Amino acid sequence: MEHAQNAQAHAFCTLITFRSNITSELYTMAQRYAFALLAATFAFPAFSQLVINEVDYDQPGSDAAEFLELKNTGTSPFDLSTIAVLMVNGSSGTGVVYGSYFSDDWPMLAPGAYFTLCGDPNAGCDAQFTAATNAIQNGPTDAIAIILRSDSSFVDRLSYEGTLNGYAEGTGTEAADDNTRDSRSIGRFPDGVDTDDNNADFIVMCSTLGTTNSGDTLDCATTVISEITSEQGFSVLVDPASDRVLMAISPASGEVRFDVFSVDGALLVSHSMTATGKADWAWNAGTLHGRLLIVRVSTAMGTKAKRVVLP
Repeated sequence: MEHAQNAQAHAFCTLITFRSNITSELYTMAQRYAFALLAATFAFPAFSQLVINEVDYDQPGSDAAEFLELKNTGTSPFDLSTIAVLMVNGSSGTGVVYGSYFSDDWPMLAPGAYFTLCGDPNAGCDAQFTAATNAIQNGPTDAIAIILRSDSSFVDRLSYEGTLNGYAEGTGTEAADDNTRDSRSIGRFPDGVDTDDNNADFIVMCSTLGTTNSGDTLDCATTVISEITSEQGFSVLVDPASDRVLMAISPASGEVRFDVFSVDGALLVSHSMTATGKADWAWNAGTLHGRLLIVRVSTAMGTKAKRVVLP
């Protein structure tokens, strides 16, 4: 955004210079030129179109599944060979770069596309960290930055688990990854959103390496329900012949409620019933084949949820 603002200021200064040094007749031409320059400025792809979209920096054990995801949120391709990714240690309060990643071979990133870096060579990422484990520090107040290799100006910045001055957009995010659960990361939600405030843009969510951030914070182990799945008496199965999703929980007594949500949290259907020993319900999923859904059951004993993909 800073590059666009400087270009706008230059355009207005150009307008003032023309106005003070040429005749009033030519002023109109200069005015048109200046506003044409402004229009061209807005037409150029902004550097802020490339964002740090998701980071998984902490897992149980040796942090062997770390990754960083970038996204082109603009409308034109972005040349990734022009940037470098910096890893920044904030423990001293000043910010010390402990790792940098760049390559002349990095590609043009298409609009809406993702570029991923990770330590695991078998994870299917686009580029690799130098270390297979512990390549991204766990905070607090650590940061990641994208800079232009030509002049070291910032393209995007993320300060996580606190604000590291000079490396945050707005306030550093309070969202924190942890090492107690697999498949958790911090990411922009909605996917790619950039309000220039890390704390507003990032949440803790289920990891979505190289794909759209879903914002889902429930059970991060996706299950395809072509067969019965069960966890502590909560079962889900699909009847392909009738497009019905069958849900059951046992034991159960008293009020029971089944809810089905889309991945963005919208409630699709809800059903309540009184159970004696067991509760089951069938819902016609209609045309939702291939969709990721969240199925939740609530009883007097608590709430259970599954992320499921309809076959």
